[in-house]
Amino acid sequence: MGEERAPVPRLGQEPRGTYLRNTWYVAGWASDLGAEPKQRTFLEEPVALFRDADGVAHAITGRCPHRFAPLGHGTVVDGALMCPYHGLRFNGAGHCVHNPHPGGQLPDANLQVYPLVERHALLWIWMGDTAKADASLIPDFSWLSDPRWEAVRGATVAEGHYELYSDNILDLSHANFVHPALVASAFTEGERKFWQDGNSVFAEYVRLNDHLSVGIAAVMGTEGRRQDFYGLVQWHAPAVLYFDFRAGDPGTPREQCTLLPSLHAFTPETPDTTHYFWATARDYKLGDAEFTAAMRGALEFAFEQEDMPIIRDSHRLMRGADFWDLRPLILNGDGGGVRARRMLQRLIDREQQSIQEDANENARQV
Repeated sequence: MGEERAPVPRLGQEPRGTYLRNTWYVAGWASDLGAEPKQRTFLEEPVALFRDADGVAHAITGRCPHRFAPLGHGTVVDGALMCPYHGLRFNGAGHCVHNPHPGGQLPDANLQVYPLVERHALLWIWMGDTAKADASLIPDFSWLSDPRWEAVRGATVAEGHYELYSDNILDLSHANFVHPALVASAFTEGERKFWQDGNSVFAEYVRLNDHLSVGIAAVMGTEGRRQDFYGLVQWHAPAVLYFDFRAGDPGTPREQCTLLPSLHAFTPETPDTTHYFWATARDYKLGDAEFTAAMRGALEFAFEQEDMPIIRDSHRLMRGADFWDLRPLILNGDGGGVRARRMLQRLIDREQQSIQEDANENARQV
């Protein structure tokens, strides 16, 4: 049984987490959604992803209204998604368009449809009010589909709350202790700065005239040479991060340094599991398959074999408690993570208040 047919997560009667819904989450790499549909869970909701006969990607409820089978485990027939259990077919608008059983009467079933946009080599899904879905709010990751850049990338399901993964990217000082090949004084001794602008949080690390880590120096071809290092992380609510990593010979203007742009996108599956999509690109050694494979292997190992296990274990040791209720120690490298957590909570509170006000207004009009 392949990954696409993996069991769906165990879900409770009611969602255990509270999420920001009127926003864009990454649902997957666009090229990974081909002729076969996919069953996914986002924000504790089952979702089926598929392409119609014209190749347009759609996202609908991933639970068949007949006997509740996972629609994403079915097949696409004549551009409609066929349930793997009894063969009902549904189109991208959530309507049943084919009933293979005697009489062929189409059931009056309208499945929930989630806005889905294919952009920057990614699929972006909106899990909230469809009337508020604005594609202009999707962060700019155009370098992922720019032929001037060659990216290595990955996608996995990681154990642990998604905010713990955002914390990990915003606080680069962990690299000295979690990633032996990435050890460099830039992460612990470099100048740090944290700030917020609109709904984004920034974490910046600067270290001039020093050696990069062994692993990064190998990727950038600067072994044994001192470099000026600049690292800027931008967090987009609720959990899509851009890492602008630059290095160059001492004195090189920052904008002329070699750039390695990275994406780290975290989409909640459940309160205990997270979809993790990552990518790092370069604009040199294009087409060098051996170099690409080595780069992918190193990054995949760092993210999936070093970051994920320690975050998994931290999540387990929290035993389901609220992050702030555990009274965590705050170090001077936590400025980005603390700002992101507080901003996200404000956005969720504001959204929940708006939903309640709308419900009250509707009740008054009845």
